[in-house]
Amino acid sequence: MFYMRKIILPLFMLSLGTLPLFAQAQNTSALWGKKYAEVKSSLLAAGWVLTPVAEDEAPMTEDYPEITCGSGAMAICSVGFMRDKTTLALMVKRIENTLVVTGEY
Repeated sequence: MFYMRKIILPLFMLSLGTLPLFAQAQNTSALWGKKYAEVKSSLLAAGWVLTPVAEDEAPMTEDYPEITCGSGAMAICSVGFMRDKTTLALMVKRIENTLVVTGEY
């Protein structure tokens, strides 16, 4: 899996349905526990783009090929976004048949 560094993330106010509003922040904890589809839509609307997936990475689901998973007991599934020279890596987990953002790394 390609390397994504932890960053301080400036975000402009976002909202979509139940996604809470938040201004420039040093973390993305306001996104945690939200449905991935809502988070993705909000980030894309705010000018973020999906980071490319390496050819050897297997997608978590056909509907969201940008979410890839590592292997092994401690593996995580993640997706990357980029805006300007800032990157954002989110962890995603399937909870009761719904993809949910569970954190950032």
